[in-house]
Amino acid sequence: MPTTLRDDISPDEKRLLAEVGYGEESERSGTCVLVDQEVRHIGLADNAVEILPLAEALGRYDWVQDLMFGLIDPEEDEHVAAVAESRAAPVGHFVRIHEGARVRLPVQLFTLLEAPQGRQYHHNITVIERGAEVEMVSGSSVPGSVHAGHHVSLSETWLREGAVCRSVAIEHWAAGMEVHSYARTRLERNAHSTDSVIQLAPIRHHCSQSRKLVAEGATANDQSIIYAPAGTTRIMDSETRLQGAGASSESITRMVTAGGVITNRATLVGEAAGARGFLGCNGLKLNDDGEIFSVPALRALSAWAQLSHEASIGMIDEEKLSYLMASGLSEDAARDVIIQGFLSLDEQTIPEAVRDEVMRTIAAAKSGAL
Repeated sequence: MPTTLRDDISPDEKRLLAEVGYGEESERSGTCVLVDQEVRHIGLADNAVEILPLAEALGRYDWVQDLMFGLIDPEEDEHVAAVAESRAAPVGHFVRIHEGARVRLPVQLFTLLEAPQGRQYHHNITVIERGAEVEMVSGSSVPGSVHAGHHVSLSETWLREGAVCRSVAIEHWAAGMEVHSYARTRLERNAHSTDSVIQLAPIRHHCSQSRKLVAEGATANDQSIIYAPAGTTRIMDSETRLQGAGASSESITRMVTAGGVITNRATLVGEAAGARGFLGCNGLKLNDDGEIFSVPALRALSAWAQLSHEASIGMIDEEKLSYLMASGLSEDAARDVIIQGFLSLDEQTIPEAVRDEVMRTIAAAKSGAL
């Protein structure tokens, strides 16, 4: 099997990344690790998977320059503009899954910020060619020596006609960090994506923005679990545009505040006949501190689009709490069970290779171990 190594990652770095989904490279089709402002490591084990530093991909394939800032305006805001300033020497990865490939093992992509008070500006481009199928695992982390810093990432993803991608992303930044992330995805005809996002660790300020364009017959489904302990602010802004006939999407977001602030703005736009979409936004407050502000919005541009949403915010159900305590659990244990159930994901949509780690991360968050 082919292997490309650009440097190596230390055992300590591997242990750190294991907490956000890293697996031994013998169990992965490809691996990329970005550390601070460099592509530290690339490993390949499948001829159908191509991973390059973005700067190298721009030199190798002239068409990559047409993808760069193809889905996001380089003047979108001050943070995107800061990344755009480095276009002559961009830092980030380029991932390509070749046409018709059925990639057997997941591709894993990770980001580490190791410089205290460090600054990261990354631009990543992913292309899943026509008819290809792949699972992807991504994660972000910092060592215990990093307490604060600033990370900005731009991700532009193309799923060509009939492509299929199932992904999970786990983020574990430092409690004093500021993060701005921008994700743009275009699904071409009959493409399918399923994304799971896990944001549970404390962070000072995290603003994430997502935009998806869904063509005829394509499906874009996602699920997110969001946790905000005291001192954490999370702002999420998403929009899915169902642009083609028969395009569909389902987006489920579960939010828990234990004193932090969560703002969730989710918009679903039906632009074509037969477009179907659903937004589910559910929040749980564990105490009187903190705040959840959730705004699901539907916009129908076609008379034949079918869009719906469900939203709720509440405290822990006292009847459920009493029932569990009557069965012999302490109050704290009963609360943990309820929170664990609320934060549950559809495990079947998560790559099997990382299901155990995902469940461990959720358990750690609700117990306060993160």
